[in-house]
Amino acid sequence: MRYAPLLLALSFLVAAVFAGILVVRSPFWKRRQLRKASMMAAQGRIREMTEYLRANMDPRRVSCPLTNALIFFYIRSGDLDAAEKIVTGAMGRGDDSGGALAQLAYIAQGRKDWDNAEKLYRRAMELEPSLEATLGMNVAGMLIQRNVRLEEAEKLLEAALDSRDGPSRSAVHLNLSMLHSRKGDHSRAKVHALTAFELMPDSPITGPGRAQALGLAAGSSRRMGDAGEASRLAAKALKVLGDVPGADKLRAELSELAGV
Repeated sequence: MRYAPLLLALSFLVAAVFAGILVVRSPFWKRRQLRKASMMAAQGRIREMTEYLRANMDPRRVSCPLTNALIFFYIRSGDLDAAEKIVTGAMGRGDDSGGALAQLAYIAQGRKDWDNAEKLYRRAMELEPSLEATLGMNVAGMLIQRNVRLEEAEKLLEAALDSRDGPSRSAVHLNLSMLHSRKGDHSRAKVHALTAFELMPDSPITGPGRAQALGLAAGSSRRMGDAGEASRLAAKALKVLGDVPGADKLRAELSELAGV
């Protein structure tokens, strides 16, 4: 299963720390703005959220957390043209960062332009080696999605795991779960899925991501022949997911696994 929980993504952005000089651009202020945007998303006020992000972002830098959040939202919601317009706009204003190339790579990945996406990811990593852990995981996820070069994908994910601490490791474990599912090792896939679940903070905003992790574990249990465990985990995932808007596909798949 592949899901793109927008609320989860925004919640992790809220927790990040960003540099700033002026008070209005301080890390504290940006965190407050992102928190406000994430609350709008949680309440289903999507249009208001995007307008708020656009009004407060720095269009010259994709590294601005509000700019990045809006790009990410458009990518995850499938509006790749809108995302690309923001990135190329920033590049036209002088943003020649690895982060800008990485966003273009993510957009190319969304269009299934695999070769171009990988080239852009690798160029971004060459330009900014500090991005290797994150972008290496993106390359790995793309390889898993295509079901090619899985050994290389596993090495990239293990490297990403070594470079992260705490909740940020959850995304790596999710990818490792999907990788081992592809390889037919459903026991390891389940372990990684449950580890991802345990690492994610327990909050309403992270519900979709935690439900996804439980769903992956449930799918692994079913493939190992344990229908009862699969049903139990899927039912738990549905409870964790609750009535979060925009998660209809995930909810339907969990309901099928739970037998409800």
